[in-house]
Amino acid sequence: MAGHPPQNRFAHPPGRLQSGHLRSRAHHALRLCGGCLCEWRVTRRRTGSPIRLAGFNLGIYDRARITRSGYAVDVYANRGVESALQPKPREPIVLPPPVSAWPRQRRAEIVTLPLELPPNPRSRLQELASEIATALEFMAERFGPPPLRTLTVSPVPGAFGQGFPGLIYLSTLSYLGRQEKPIASLSERQQTFFAAILHAHEVAHQWWGNVVTSAGYHDEWLMEALANYSALMFIEKSKGARTLDSILEDYKNNLLAKQGSGQTIESTGPIVMGPRLETSQGPRAWRAITYGKGSWIVHMLRRAMGDERFQSMLHELRRRYERKPLTTEEFRQLAAEFVPPKSPDSKLEAFFDQWVYGTGIPAFKLTHSVRGKIPNLKVTGTIAQSDVDPDFSTMVPIDIQFGRGKAITHWVRSGSEPVSFSVPIRQLPTKVTVDANSRILHR
Repeated sequence: MAGHPPQNRFAHPPGRLQSGHLRSRAHHALRLCGGCLCEWRVTRRRTGSPIRLAGFNLGIYDRARITRSGYAVDVYANRGVESALQPKPREPIVLPPPVSAWPRQRRAEIVTLPLELPPNPRSRLQELASEIATALEFMAERFGPPPLRTLTVSPVPGAFGQGFPGLIYLSTLSYLGRQEKPIASLSERQQTFFAAILHAHEVAHQWWGNVVTSAGYHDEWLMEALANYSALMFIEKSKGARTLDSILEDYKNNLLAKQGSGQTIESTGPIVMGPRLETSQGPRAWRAITYGKGSWIVHMLRRAMGDERFQSMLHELRRRYERKPLTTEEFRQLAAEFVPPKSPDSKLEAFFDQWVYGTGIPAFKLTHSVRGKIPNLKVTGTIAQSDVDPDFSTMVPIDIQFGRGKAITHWVRSGSEPVSFSVPIRQLPTKVTVDANSRILHR
């Protein structure tokens, strides 16, 4: 739905609260329904500004509202959980009769266990509202205002989320605390997804997917990768850089997981293949590559640019492509404007050819030695890559650390043959390593 959507009319029984993202007027009326007189509520809604898509949700909810920096966040929670999350009835336990009992009095005893309490989606309502409001505020500061100044969040069954302008559908699992059984039984990685990543990811779709849109299926990865990495930046600020590194490590492990053919999931195809990555032999490939490798691509661009230039790039991306479709090539051209001066890949053509239009996750082997006398020393060595095709090439950071003073990073372009390097230094290094700070995707 583009532009100002027409007035929509929804009728539903009284007592059911409607979660929406449009300015509304509502009234109650008595109507003849199926031969009896019933009360109905009619709501008409209109946006305060043009939006690309619209959605709505119906349910019996409790609500928490938080207002920050001129933005309002309304989070609705179901008063109960869907049947799939309800605890299963416990089977009664049959106890044998006591041996000491008189034979005629020996009867089995049936013990009925107390019912397990169902999960409560309302217990974390205020906490979740605060987290979402903080994420919205964080992203608005960096990307500019969202499409609407009110964000409504409402629950849906299943393990997914979805973002419309001013409206988020969020999995019921994100409403539950980690101590509750449906969450406690999940892996640590899955818990982190529902407790931290999912709602921040859907908040980020207010910009990447609603303000800026993709031009076609080859470019859809951009919206998911930008939204997911925006969520990771928010998590990095709230939980620290180690949490970001841990999530990226999980993504890498998913990409390197083997399929039935023995090939890695990442080798299924380039990220620009979009939904064609999902095949019968690789049903997990689209998700792992679009979200995981996509996040790595954005992360590598950030590390190549530096934080200040990267933030400026995202802000300019939103400004330049507001309400416009974005292609992968247009994204490359814009990102190239923010690489540091005298970069060896100033147009980012080599980067995109390798990481966006190609496949492969390399392994690197470093050999080095220190020669000379203080203060005229040199670190010399070679970097050899493996586990990729012969034409694979990328910039590799060699990190030289010292007991005192700032570390030195020397970038070397890898190739099919070992590549030599030499770096002048003034003091003995304590450590020389490949990519000490997770700046590139490698094994």
